Amino acid sequence: MGDLTTPHDAFFKVTFGDKDVAQDFLKHYLPAQIANVVDLNYLTKENNSFVDERFKESFTDMLYKTKINGEDGYIYFLFEHKSYQDPLVILQLLRYIVRIWEEKYDRKANRLPIIIPMVIYHGESKWNVQTKLINLIKGIDELPEETKKYIPVYEYELYDLSPFGQVMIVGLAMTKVVLEVMQLVMITDTKKFRQAMRKVLEDIAQLPEDKFERFVEACITYILSVRDDVDIGTIEKESKEILSERSDVIMSVAERLRNEGRLEGEAKGRLEGRLEGRLEGKIEFVLKNLSKKFGRRFTKEMKEKIQKADEKTIDYIGENLLDISLEQLKEVLK
Repeated sequence: MGDLTTPHDAFFKVTFGDKDVAQDFLKHYLPAQIANVVDLNYLTKENNSFVDERFKESFTDMLYKTKINGEDGYIYFLFEHKSYQDPLVILQLLRYIVRIWEEKYDRKANRLPIIIPMVIYHGESKWNVQTKLINLIKGIDELPEETKKYIPVYEYELYDLSPFGQVMIVGLAMTKVVLEVMQLVMITDTKKFRQAMRKVLEDIAQLPEDKFERFVEACITYILSVRDDVDIGTIEKESKEILSERSDVIMSVAERLRNEGRLEGEAKGRLEGRLEGRLEGKIEFVLKNLSKKFGRRFTKEMKEKIQKADEKTIDYIGENLLDISLEQLKEVLK
């Protein structure tokens, strides 16, 4: 297959692939009781990816090995960067965890390692997808306790960096810069975006020397790749005021990116292409899940109507996938 690397994918791999960032993030964001048994001194990045090929445009993953309660264990990051939430992401995540278990199974001891799953999300809307598998089971509240032993007890930690999330950004400067930039690229209000940009630059000024240029390049490339309403001149102007002496590094990075052609391309064309691709992705997602839900009752005529529907209609269907009936769907598509 072709290269499926996206700006989100590239940014996450550069930043969370840095052991110091991952270590500091886990130190500040793991639940306290979990943090007490995770020894971050043993944190080591693994190189494998477990995400299905067809989902790599929407998800990036990263696996770290460490000691958990004195035994070998793993922290599994799943970075969800599509604009559309998948209500079944919990099943995708479980599938990836099983793959890790299959790879890390200790045949001699006949044991599996513990894996702590963590989802980092920074889409356009607040995360409203279930984090506990048991809560997806139909009629779970009415089921006799004896039957619940057949249901996997499983959940994941969620970090919602969307404009409506409640995550408070803390940690070392490098960690704050990474999380702030993830939030920054999703802010649509121009005034709030500029304020957030200045905060990012203030924290960039605090980056250690050995990470400064690499992180600056990653941040600038990411922002300019995702946002069409921002140009390198704006970033250069703000950085001169805030970074003073260190602003020359941003000028150098910007010039190098220009020479490599990574900042070229007409903004209008990029914007139209991205919006078109986003809607196509939403339509594909809705079609796939409605086909699973309704089977043969989901007719060719209904599929054609969805392919011609506007984004508002597609969004409504997507947000109500779990609850919408076939009759309600027909009404929406009239």
